[in-house]
Amino acid sequence: MRHLLCAALVVLSLGSAQQNQAATQQTLQQAQAALEAGRLNEAVRGFEAVIARDFTNYSAHFGLGLALYRLGDLRGAAFEFTQLTVLDPNRFEGWFNLGVVRDRQGQAAEAAEAFAKAVEVGERANLGPADLKPAYVGQVKALRGQGQHEAAANAARKGLEKLPGDPELTSLLADSLVRAGKPLEALPVLYQIVSREPSNVQAVSQIADIYVAQGLPQRALREIDRGLEAAQDNSTRAQLLLKKSTLQQGREQTASLQEAVRLDPKLWAAHYNLGVAQLREGNARGALESFQNAYAQNPEEPKILLGLATAYDRLGRAAEAGRFAAMAARLGQGNERLEALFLQGKSAYTLRRYNEAVELLSQLTQQKPDNAEAWFLLGVSQFNLKDYAAAAASLERAQSLAPSAATAANLGAALYSAGRYSDAERVLSQAVALDNRNPVAWYNLGLALRSLGRAAEARRAWQRSAELGYGPARELLR
Repeated sequence: MRHLLCAALVVLSLGSAQQNQAATQQTLQQAQAALEAGRLNEAVRGFEAVIARDFTNYSAHFGLGLALYRLGDLRGAAFEFTQLTVLDPNRFEGWFNLGVVRDRQGQAAEAAEAFAKAVEVGERANLGPADLKPAYVGQVKALRGQGQHEAAANAARKGLEKLPGDPELTSLLADSLVRAGKPLEALPVLYQIVSREPSNVQAVSQIADIYVAQGLPQRALREIDRGLEAAQDNSTRAQLLLKKSTLQQGREQTASLQEAVRLDPKLWAAHYNLGVAQLREGNARGALESFQNAYAQNPEEPKILLGLATAYDRLGRAAEAGRFAAMAARLGQGNERLEALFLQGKSAYTLRRYNEAVELLSQLTQQKPDNAEAWFLLGVSQFNLKDYAAAAASLERAQSLAPSAATAANLGAALYSAGRYSDAERVLSQAVALDNRNPVAWYNLGLALRSLGRAAEARRAWQRSAELGYGPARELLR
């Protein structure tokens, strides 16, 4: 919307104004000439000089507003266009350009109000539909910017009464109805769009979504296929194949994504989705290549960075996984950021940077306390830093969330190292019951039993550990 309305703002002509003094008229003309030549600072000084002599000069305020807008002084431009609405509230251009500036300032509510007023005075002045269209579009988009999608749909319908079949307003109407939660009202409007443009990606995609929501996925696929048959260029076909892949699984999904990236190598979302599918299939190397292709097109997208971190992690390349995870954590939000923190912490642990691992994984467990693997890695990192009490607490949390022989074995080692021999014996007994082929668990169980004065039982535990090939246990048996 901003580009369209800026263009409309720039091409609006300055109205002629009657001046009482020849000098003022000459200054105004010179300022207008400077504006047209792009000498904006000179134009500003000229228009301000006219306003200083005659504050009610409409043309001077108009020209000053345009010059300030082009200079990027939105506050100043808004002030000048507001003066136009005061000097003559029945003129279209003041309200319209005020709406443009308010939109650029991010003031959607004020922009919508100004555009609505522009429509009102423009219709009352019998302006032609083509002249009014930018105001209709501006109002609709400003309402959408506030999340008022039903009101936006009503405004679009009003514009279509003056401009029947207008493609832009029709598209805005359909999308506003979808966003307003009225998909069945949107459906006939969407079919109007595809009857004129059968491969319109947004319309075809929204039609497919509506059928999926109605429990008709095969109908949705047929609609996408119709769009594919009508598509004339590779970019459009690629986008439709990307949409189709979201309704597919397995080999069919992979095939659609591979064809999409072949047709449009710059379509990062297709590369990314292909990477996700390859990870799901266990093809980490293929996924890495796909994520790298996506990264080449969109290096600031957190999802891609997280995908790269995941692929590198699966391939055992901890340093690269940590680097991309750190980037994803910095740029991401919500669950993406938490997943990135986990991979960053895991990388730090693997690289034996235990202090860093503890810092990262502590952040994660505070924000996502149900992540058993994070608690486990936090615990073993704390163990390596010889903070045995903290390690035991973390590993106890991990075991409570996702009981396993490996976690129990590590928890037992932490409890033993913290001097909690009875607790260590209990947990390590559970560990070897769950996995009687864990030589380290048997070895640590023996240490706990010896500390409790149960030497014979300790020797039997070490014997089992030695049978499983653990060297330190053989040493204790000598």
